[in-house]
Order: sequence, then C-alpha cells, then structure tokens
Amino acid sequence: MRCHTVIPLLAVFSIPVTAVAAEPAQSSSHGAHVHGQAQLSFATDAQQVELLLESPVVNLVGFEHAPGSAAEKAAWQQSQTLLQSGQWLQLPAAANCQLQQQQLNEPWSKSADPHHHADVELSLTYQCSTPAALTEVRLDLFRHAADLHQVDVQWVSGQQQGAATLTPKQREFRLAPAN
Repeated sequence: MRCHTVIPLLAVFSIPVTAVAAEPAQSSSHGAHVHGQAQLSFATDAQQVELLLESPVVNLVGFEHAPGSAAEKAAWQQSQTLLQSGQWLQLPAAANCQLQQQQLNEPWSKSADPHHHADVELSLTYQCSTPAALTEVRLDLFRHAADLHQVDVQWVSGQQQGAATLTPKQREFRLAPAN
C-alpha cells in the first residue's frame, strides 16, 4: 500500500539524476523491495524541505509480517514514533528547520496476504527559516535499524541535484558539490 500524499517537490525524481552511484549494477531501482536497503528522496524549495523514505519494514523492526506478539507490537510502535518524530534525520542547526507534517503508511493492510512484502513509506515536511544553511544532511537511522545497511539518496536543492549512497560508516550527504 502506498501513501497517497501528493509531494510536488518530489515529483522531480521521475527525472533521471545526473550524479549516479559508481556501481549502478549493485544499486537497487527506486522503490524496489530489497532487504537491507532503503530509498530517500530529499527536496528543498525556498524554505520548505520535503522528503520521502521508502524501506522494507524488516529493515526497521526485524520482521516483515504484521506484529503479533507484545514484543513485535512494541518494536513497531517504537519504530513509528522514531520515524514520525524525524529525530533520525539531522539537518544543520543553523538552518532552523521545524517539522511541520508527517505521514506514515500502515504496511500491513487488513486484507493483505500475511506473507506479502511489507514496505514503510514516510513523508516529512520541514519549514526552515535559514534555508541557505542546508548544506549537509546526516542520517542517524542506522543506529536504530540494525537490518538497514544502505540508503540510496536522490536530492534536489535549488538548481542542483545529486545522489548519494549512505551506509552505517557514511551517514552524511552534501546538498552541493564539493569545491
């Protein structure tokens, strides 16, 4: 099941990004269900930041089926709280960004096959009073999601766009090419 939030800024990700991963044969396509991998689309426009995180739920909670036990329900609740808080994403303090909206899908529908591939889709919208300070983004999600090994990022900011592959050892990406 997909979130039906319209994210106009993220529509640009249907356009190929010119900066691609060095090993495209090993990277997954945007939106593919690959355990251990997630996709992050990140866009800025004036003072607004919008992002969309897509991941197999197993990366975040260690299981893919609907939670049944008390421990699984607690793990899912903790993951929901973390994702919706945006605390797994570190924007520069100087940008003074405030979380405005969040929407998280329910990966398990009542009528779905219990063995289907469950995916999380999260959209977050921030308002930043100093958008020029948005030069770097850090992802702390790896500390909370033991089964997550790679996040493929596509970003658009102003007149620039790019891509990055984040790992537990490389958790930051720059929104402008290094000089």
